[in-house]
Amino acid sequence: MTTATGKKVIGDPVDRVDGALKVTGAAPYPSDFTFPGLTHAVLVQSTIAAGTIRGINAATAEATPGVLAVITHENAPALAEAPVGPLGPPPPFPLRDNQIQHYGQHVAVVVARTREQAVEAARLVEIDYEEACPVLSIDDPGAPVLVNTWVQDVDRGDVTAALACAEVVYDQIFTTAAVTPSPMGLFATVARWEGNRLTVHDTSQDPMLARKTLAAVFNLPETDVRVLVPYLGGGFGAGLRTWSHVILTALAARVVGRPVKLALTRPQMFTSVGHRPQTRQRVRLGAARDGRLVAVDHESTSTIGALDDGGVEPVTQVTGNAYCCPNVATHDRRARLHIPSPHWMRAPGTAQGNFAVESALDELSYTLGIDPIELRLRNYTEVHPGSGRPWSSKALRECYHAGAERFGWARRTPETGSMRDGNWLVGYGMAGVTFTSGQAPCQATVSIGRDGTAHVRSAATDLGTGTTRSRRRLRPNCSDSTSARYASRSATATCRPRRTPVVREWRRR
Repeated sequence: MTTATGKKVIGDPVDRVDGALKVTGAAPYPSDFTFPGLTHAVLVQSTIAAGTIRGINAATAEATPGVLAVITHENAPALAEAPVGPLGPPPPFPLRDNQIQHYGQHVAVVVARTREQAVEAARLVEIDYEEACPVLSIDDPGAPVLVNTWVQDVDRGDVTAALACAEVVYDQIFTTAAVTPSPMGLFATVARWEGNRLTVHDTSQDPMLARKTLAAVFNLPETDVRVLVPYLGGGFGAGLRTWSHVILTALAARVVGRPVKLALTRPQMFTSVGHRPQTRQRVRLGAARDGRLVAVDHESTSTIGALDDGGVEPVTQVTGNAYCCPNVATHDRRARLHIPSPHWMRAPGTAQGNFAVESALDELSYTLGIDPIELRLRNYTEVHPGSGRPWSSKALRECYHAGAERFGWARRTPETGSMRDGNWLVGYGMAGVTFTSGQAPCQATVSIGRDGTAHVRSAATDLGTGTTRSRRRLRPNCSDSTSARYASRSATATCRPRRTPVVREWRRR
């Protein structure tokens, strides 16, 4: 690959503009920011999975040196509901009542002058629970099953009749486990109020959504909320939601009237920032002896938290568009359990759905004695199956051929255990992948001064994938992501590595 000027960029070493800062420890992450008078918040979490809080004794914690506040459902100010975002409803505010819906639910937040004081006081908060029997299994008959309203079921042709007439029918259950993202960087939030204006440094992949959520919850104009995202220590989708600890940090800062920093612990990362939900999928394929698909039926149930009103996890969304088949039915359901809220994680939904469908096709290929690649090519769709419209672009057929050639697919023997490399058993496998597409509004502001200095303001974040990479010299800053409304303001926060300007700066050489 070359640039417009003819410079080769693939295969050549290219310096990352943020590389030196990261390897030297100078890159400022959200937890690095501080303000004069900064205080620290620590969460108290539920030790049961279901039930109610009968009472809270925070007197000892409140009397601990350095403690400024212990916020619970009994004294927390009422907050408005957050708006529904493009990725589904937000998690509800955890301190709205005494109900416990999952283990690790936030039941109190302790604010103190130092983190050590807050940690010690959090241990002294006594919670009296009335425990109930939780629903924890996707197969539990007591688990309420909801229609996934964020995914439109497919009902094309007559699947029942086609399966009844098919020469070969494959019918199997596939399960995928819950998977928790655990990025290297612990999620952290620093919040400060200036009157009714709120500034938040946060571990977020979507600062604009965070700003919109905080503005709605605290009944503020969006222009009075500034969300800054400097560097992220990984996200994997966990940063695509404004989690309750972010709201609690801003609430704590308002209650104590001082800036507040809250950093999740590693165990809290497993209960506070989502996970890929568990799935149970039934895939039925009807085919002719020559491998031509005549029916596809895909039923999926994935887990959802007891506190969630819904959410996008499109397990079956791409099944109807993957292959040429006249009879297709998909059914997407959610089982409500007493678990922390699941959320998007790296190819959400479609990762699990592709796994089940592609595994079923492999099994069908062995049943029919047809090469797995050949089976997929016999069911290759030249147009969008649902609408009949041509693809804007599609090179999957070429990918099959190129991949097969590069991996030596022709030398493969399909019998189990038939290929060896010395003492190693060797297996070759392949799969097709179908993924959905989407767009979201975005904007950037560029201003160029008489001296040739260009200021680019945008709410883009870089998880480490190279968004900030530039051939020109870049001066990174403590606030990579900000709204255009406040981008020109001077930085008032400081970060441990060093004080830096608010906007990025490219200088013409």
